[in-house]
Amino acid sequence: MPEKKIYTLSNLTQSIQNVINAHCNKIVWIKAEIVKLNYYPKSGHCYPTLVEKKNGKVIAELRGNIWGGHFETINNKFKAVLKEELKDDMTVVIQGSVTYHPLHGLALNITDIDPEYTLGELAREKAETIERLKANNIFNANKQTPLAILPKTIAIISVETSKGYGDFMDVIKKNPWGFQFHFLLFPAILQGERAVSTICEQLEKIRLHEKVFDAIAIIRGGGGEIGLSCFDNYRLAEKIATFPIPVLTGIGHSTNETVSELVSYETFITPTKIAEFLLQKFHDFAVPLKENTRKIANEANWMFKAQKTNLKETARLFNSLTANAMNNSRAHLKQIVFQLENLALQNIQEQHKSLGQTEHLLLSGFNKSIEESKASLQFSEEKIRMLSPQNILKRGFSIVRQKGIVIRTTRQLEKNVLMETQLYSGSVLSRIETTNKEIKQ
Repeated sequence: MPEKKIYTLSNLTQSIQNVINAHCNKIVWIKAEIVKLNYYPKSGHCYPTLVEKKNGKVIAELRGNIWGGHFETINNKFKAVLKEELKDDMTVVIQGSVTYHPLHGLALNITDIDPEYTLGELAREKAETIERLKANNIFNANKQTPLAILPKTIAIISVETSKGYGDFMDVIKKNPWGFQFHFLLFPAILQGERAVSTICEQLEKIRLHEKVFDAIAIIRGGGGEIGLSCFDNYRLAEKIATFPIPVLTGIGHSTNETVSELVSYETFITPTKIAEFLLQKFHDFAVPLKENTRKIANEANWMFKAQKTNLKETARLFNSLTANAMNNSRAHLKQIVFQLENLALQNIQEQHKSLGQTEHLLLSGFNKSIEESKASLQFSEEKIRMLSPQNILKRGFSIVRQKGIVIRTTRQLEKNVLMETQLYSGSVLSRIETTNKEIKQ
């Protein structure tokens, strides 16, 4: 038998290195996804993990090397073009060559990365998402959901430690009008590959209690195009577009709106602007309410004054008529007395009796007129008091509104649309399932 030829491991790795360096050392452009950058600040080098995926599965993987000098140049290009640094979860086009080292193994030595391609990939994904949403006829669905006149119970999707969330809460809590809101935070990651899944999970939690909340606020601080790219994802945009209550977005300072912002009920450039929007809704309601209260008070005071003036005038006229009647009666009495002097005692007694009856009738008429005037004034005062909105609500009545419109007949009601019922104390939000046939007057 021929003698076995045994090689050392270093002989083998050296042979592999020679073959690869001789045949694969060509500089090429390669499309790949950086799943982890593995940057080391001390040395300035990074060793990105590169993969290619198909239908969500990794079909190829290779380690990359970016030496400190090249990394600084590449990172500066990304900051200039995308306003973002090179980071995890990016699809990129890389310039490099395959190398092999006996200790470190196979790697792709990266000398350049094209940020323009990454920017183009983001634009393509965004355009495809918009096209799908419009094709499914859901692009404007969330914009058509009704927002409460006073949106006071808000579900917030954000990071509790983020500056955007802090700014939002400061504006709400320190508002000079003392408007009160109720908030519940649903924490989520708002950047990178995991942002889509965590935001969607929190939206599903909120959906289970959708009747509790008036709106959702998705709040995030500033960021560039890459940081916001998750908001162009179709799955997330679809969740927001089809959500049954209004979604308000304030996710950054980017000049280009993401798809999630485009399909939301309303979008704002910063979280602070969402807070100002909510406060404005309360202010728009409070100002007319205050003005109407002032008008009712002025009208009531005017009616009281008018009734008092009418009563005084009635009393004056009555006193004048009574004085004239008494003067006329006295003149007539003198004439009767003069005539009675020539009559018998029996006729004198009859005339005295007639005079007494006349005086009694006059006094009775006077008292009755006074009583009627007092009753009329009391009735007017009671009527004004009973017509006060607060007294009407206190007696068990309520005011029903739907889409901000006061409902007076069942024909105005829309099924499955949020209805607000204002009571003497507080209000109730409900939805109509069935209505009774309207009673004809």
